[in-house]
Amino acid sequence: MPLVKPELPPRPSSTAAEQKGRSPVFAPCPRSAFATGDSDWYNIATPRSFQGVDICPSCYDATFRDTPYAGCLTKAPPMHKDTVKRCDLSDRWNRAATFWLFLQGAPDLNLLGTVAALPPDEDGHCPNVNMQYPEPQQEDRPTATRTWYCLLDPTTGSLIEDLTVCSACVARANAIFPSMRGIFRSVADGHKVQATCDLLTVNKDGNRGGKYFDKMVEVAQQSLQTGTLDTRPLTDYIKKWAPVPVCMQADPALPGTKSWTFPTSIPHYAICEECYTYHIVPLLESSHPPTILKELRPAVWPSGFVCDLYSPRLIQWFKDACASGDLATYKQRIMAREAQAQEYKLKLDQLRIQHRQHEQQARLFSMQQHMARSQETVRAMQWNSSAYYAPPLDFSRSTEAMNQSHQAMLQAEMVEENMNMLRKEWVELYE
Repeated sequence: MPLVKPELPPRPSSTAAEQKGRSPVFAPCPRSAFATGDSDWYNIATPRSFQGVDICPSCYDATFRDTPYAGCLTKAPPMHKDTVKRCDLSDRWNRAATFWLFLQGAPDLNLLGTVAALPPDEDGHCPNVNMQYPEPQQEDRPTATRTWYCLLDPTTGSLIEDLTVCSACVARANAIFPSMRGIFRSVADGHKVQATCDLLTVNKDGNRGGKYFDKMVEVAQQSLQTGTLDTRPLTDYIKKWAPVPVCMQADPALPGTKSWTFPTSIPHYAICEECYTYHIVPLLESSHPPTILKELRPAVWPSGFVCDLYSPRLIQWFKDACASGDLATYKQRIMAREAQAQEYKLKLDQLRIQHRQHEQQARLFSMQQHMARSQETVRAMQWNSSAYYAPPLDFSRSTEAMNQSHQAMLQAEMVEENMNMLRKEWVELYE
């Protein structure tokens, strides 16, 4: 009797429809800033070519390699080494488009290419991105004078002015969710006014922008299923959260920002409005609020404050205090962490000063190297034009300056490594 072999496990489907409902994997992009010298890009090739949309190998491997969409991408053609590019999948709207096409089981990457290739209108790019140096702006949501849009509240028929959106973000939202086109209306009758873009912010927004997008996805999916558009889940969420300032986490909040504290037990304690709304309000509205919340009172700090409820560690300590009713132990934990935070900031500031000094020394020695080499070159040319014997060139000064520059650069790299180790220690043990 012939050997009966067991059936092989089924091979994964290669159709994009099988991807429907699955979320893509996104990894931190190493090429989020424009740079030269890279030639290993990927482009969208089918069913329509988007050669101006560039995806780096890291993002390709993380998001597309093991999916049916890998067949839509191909290695980019050779380009000049000085060509300036950045990875388009580092952009949050392009990632949003990718998320949506995965979720819908789209047959190809046409949506990603379309959104990534959208040209700016007369107002230009979203002000949260500085295209002169395309890294996130250092300041939080810079203001700009341009045409702005707000969500239309279906309940009142008025605009929700607590959240303003630029035309660039509206265009991308319309491209991703065509069934929701028209939910944003221009403010001030389309006249250019000063405001900030609040929808998908780039820096220091926690996950606020991601939660806004999740609500848009929820509304879009519901509209596709029912054939009707009901924006109330989105507008209700926006009305609740848009007026609430985003938690600044480890950075100090502005003076006068609303907060809450335990004025008697922990007078230096502070909870920001976002963390209070997210963590405290549900407890207060429960049938049995924790007893420690009876002491919690609003507070205003003239010099600002750092939120004491922003990290998973701090949240767990707070939950422990709510469960035990022991504010004394909670206070000890908070004060011990605050002492560690002050020591951490002092060490980090010292390392930053050292790093800056070593970088300045490296630049100075590099300038001295170029000056010494130029002087020796000029001296050699002068001897060559004379009738006398030219002594051998002496590049000892430039060589010494070069060595000193390299040494300073190495010292700067060592200090930077120490800073990274210090940050890692703080995150793992104290934050």
